[in-house]
Amino acid sequence: MENLFSLLEKGGFAMYPLLVLSVVSWAIIVERALNSRRSFYIPRNLDQIKSLIASKDMDGAIKILTLHNTEGNKVISKVLDYYSKGHTREEILKEIDMDLSLILSKLEKNLPILSTVASISPLLGLFGTITGLIKVFSAFALTELEQGMLLLSKGISEALIAAATGLAVAIPALFAYWVFKVLAINTLNKLEEELVEIMRLLK
Repeated sequence: MENLFSLLEKGGFAMYPLLVLSVVSWAIIVERALNSRRSFYIPRNLDQIKSLIASKDMDGAIKILTLHNTEGNKVISKVLDYYSKGHTREEILKEIDMDLSLILSKLEKNLPILSTVASISPLLGLFGTITGLIKVFSAFALTELEQGMLLLSKGISEALIAAATGLAVAIPALFAYWVFKVLAINTLNKLEEELVEIMRLLK
C-alpha cells in the first residue's frame, strides 16, 4: 500500500483519475467474466430438447426448458409457445427479434465503459507527461544548475510514470473489451443457429 501511495505521489495529478479508471475497468472485467458465460445464454440438454421437438413432444421440451432459467431457455420456450398457438414462422421470428436484441445488450453490458477507459487512459497519461515536463522545465529555468538537474530527473521520472500508468490501464481494458465483444457475438450467433434449427424442426 505504501508503494502505491509513493507511486501516486511520483506520478503527479494524472495518477488519481488513472487509479479510478483502473478500478472501474477491473470491476467490469470481473463482472463480465462472471456474467457473460455461454451457459447463461445457451440452453443445456439442447440435443434432448431438439429430439423432443422433432418427435412433436412440445410439453416434454418445455418441461426441460423450465428446469434452467437461461436467456436461451426463455426464447426457445417462447418459440414453442407461439408455435403451439398457431403462429406462422414469420410471426414467431418477428416476436423473438426483440428478445435477441435484449440478449445482445446483456452480453455487451458495460463494454462501452471499457472502451472509454481504453481510450481515455493513454490521454491522461500523456497529460501527466506534459504537465510533468512543463513543471520541471519551469523550475529548471529558475534554479541553479545542480538543483535544476535534480528537478529535471525528478520531473522526467514523473512524466514517464504517468505515461506508463496510462498504458497499463488502457491495455487490459482494450484487450478485455475485444475478448468480451467476440464472446458476445459468438454466443448470440450460436443461439441464433440453434433457433434456426428448432424452427426447421417445427415445420
